[in-house]
Amino acid sequence: MRAALLLIAAASLAACSPCDDGTIKVTVTLPDFAVAADKLSIGVTVLGSSSQSGSLDVKHVPGQKTGTFDARIARYQPGDEAIVSVEAYAQDALLLQSSKSTQLPAGCGTLSMDLAFTEVDVRVEQNVKNKVDILFMVDDSPSMAPKQTELKAEFPQLIKILDDFGQSVPAWYHIGVVTSDLGAASFTLGSGQCHPGGRGGKLQALGAGADTTCVAPSGGLNFIDYNQLQKDASGVPNSNLPTGQSLATTFGCMASVGQMGCGFEHQLESVYRALHDKPAENHDFLRDDALLAVMWLTDEDDCSADPTSDLFDPSKTAQYGALLSYRCTQYGIQCGNPPMPLPYGDSGGVQSPCWSLPPASGGKLTDLDKYINYFTRPAAQGGVKTDPRDVILAGITAPSSAGAASMIANPITYVSCAGPVDGTKCAVVLQHSCIAPQNSQFFGDPAVRINQLVAAATPNNQQLTSICDTSYQSALEGLGQKIVSAIGVGCITAPLVDPQNPDCTVEDATYNQDGSVSVSSLPSCAANGGATPCWKLDSKDLARCTPVCASNGDPGQHFGVSIDRGGGQPPPNTSARVRCTAVVLAPDAHPTCGAPL
Repeated sequence: MRAALLLIAAASLAACSPCDDGTIKVTVTLPDFAVAADKLSIGVTVLGSSSQSGSLDVKHVPGQKTGTFDARIARYQPGDEAIVSVEAYAQDALLLQSSKSTQLPAGCGTLSMDLAFTEVDVRVEQNVKNKVDILFMVDDSPSMAPKQTELKAEFPQLIKILDDFGQSVPAWYHIGVVTSDLGAASFTLGSGQCHPGGRGGKLQALGAGADTTCVAPSGGLNFIDYNQLQKDASGVPNSNLPTGQSLATTFGCMASVGQMGCGFEHQLESVYRALHDKPAENHDFLRDDALLAVMWLTDEDDCSADPTSDLFDPSKTAQYGALLSYRCTQYGIQCGNPPMPLPYGDSGGVQSPCWSLPPASGGKLTDLDKYINYFTRPAAQGGVKTDPRDVILAGITAPSSAGAASMIANPITYVSCAGPVDGTKCAVVLQHSCIAPQNSQFFGDPAVRINQLVAAATPNNQQLTSICDTSYQSALEGLGQKIVSAIGVGCITAPLVDPQNPDCTVEDATYNQDGSVSVSSLPSCAANGGATPCWKLDSKDLARCTPVCASNGDPGQHFGVSIDRGGGQPPPNTSARVRCTAVVLAPDAHPTCGAPL
């Protein structure tokens, strides 16, 4: 069973002992442009025998160039790979992102990170996909109408990125929508708003709140089939869009799921059922040879529970408290150090850090490991994809990195009350972690479980943006950029430190039938005298790669990595892993590149 990950940070370190749970000592050095940072967000993703992930925000002194922190990792195996990522912020503005990988040692380990440099993943020809399945999980519970409207308004931003990229690198897309409604176990609540099974993780060809003029996708499919690989004489991709109805309009009809779904949202289980259990209505959506991108849109945390659970039993108020979403919080997450569930009462302020509460520790929700393993393990170990790097996870959710807090308040208005706690006029509720100052309809509760799952994806394949942003443009554009990066021609997306001597690590990862992964390193052709297999830096098609350069006037780089196998083929079920060390640029740096190298 995968152990939970616990990150503990300190401004100064005691001796690194004992280390029975493993400790990585992380020393960071900020580049000059980032010394204004007042907060560092440190994340660790462990790949190998026990996939796990976690993150922690650390206060930082502006002007301070270095900092040292402890990252404790529970019960890993020596040799597992850890990817440590650091984000530096100044007044909540992102200054830089940098990551570095290392093999975990048997005891304490030390990792020094000069944040002027980062590792970027590069795809090579054998990893490139030209099919993508995109699944949106749209919360259909009360309070979601304005967020759904904003998602539909910004969806064209995603399509523009895919279409622009498709001019040179076309792909075949499936786009589907499911809702968060799986009911509340065996109980029928309210006026039928929660009924056993709910919408069952079925793709929504027409949302429950769709306009009467909406027409569902054609061809007997409950999703959009949009194929840039095949176009008509005028260059329009083949699709199953209804006659006279655009791609954006058709998606809007699907995503108009309304807000009459069950308020005990099963955001994670609904996606799992859609992809793993594959209801008949979802036929042909998920393809084995396609990339998978999942985006969650929700203003509450996950409340996925077993269909036999009594957590939603309205008669169990003495055991679980009022029949409100706080049941999901109290029996779904744990906070603080040592970790404990939030109380049935006022928590006395924000408790941090927070993560999922497993059933073995008293949790009543589905073990988060079920979903983490499904999205981060290879298919031979029960995962959704042969190579987990073919999975992109994104969330438009409420932030949870600062922790969570409970309070006594009116459950409708969230105005504090003195009691008695009757569950109607006065109740224990979870404080919102964000409210948009310009529009109070955009609010959300800390999505601890969902955000923890998204953070478990490989670093370049995860994205979290706030549900309280009144514009979701950056969320949709970011998802689009991650997709096109994954289906691209393997361009290196950041400037190399020295193109004449590229610092790259290239490995073959073979996914075996027994669930194990065999990894073998490939040498560079220059260092290996050209003996194959080996790798080399090559110039990519200038029209397909955005030029990158380290500073104003530097030569533009259009590089990728290719593997020379001497005419041979990689072993079956093998993916190439390529990482190159690159230069981190300041967020406001838009250098003008000189002539291409």
